[in-house]
Amino acid sequence: MTLTTRNSGGKQIVMSQAEFAEYVEQVFRYHNQVMSDLIDVAEDRGQQNFDEEQALSVAEARMIEVCQPLNEVVSEALSGRSVGLTTEMQLADTVPACEEASHAVEDLLP
Repeated sequence: MTLTTRNSGGKQIVMSQAEFAEYVEQVFRYHNQVMSDLIDVAEDRGQQNFDEEQALSVAEARMIEVCQPLNEVVSEALSGRSVGLTTEMQLADTVPACEEASHAVEDLLP
C-alpha cells in the first residue's frame, strides 16, 4: 500500500507505508527538537523586540495546534494502542504541516 502526501514545500510525493512511517518519525523527532530549542531560548526571548517576539509566539501557537494530531498518534502508538487507518490517512496532511510549522518556528528562534 502506498500513501500520497506532500513535502513541506508542497510537492506531492508517494511513499510506501514503511517510508511514510520513517517520515512520521523524522518529523516527530524534529518537532520535539524545535520544542526543546524553544525551552532552551526561553530567557533570550525577553531580549527580542516586540515584533520578533510576537511573530515567534504566533508561529509557536500554530505549530502546537498543527502538530497536536501527530503527537496524539505517536502517544497512542507508544502506549500500545493501535492507530486506525483513518487516523493514519489523516497523517498524510498533518505531518507535512507539522514539519512546515516547526521550520517556521526554528527560523524565528533567537
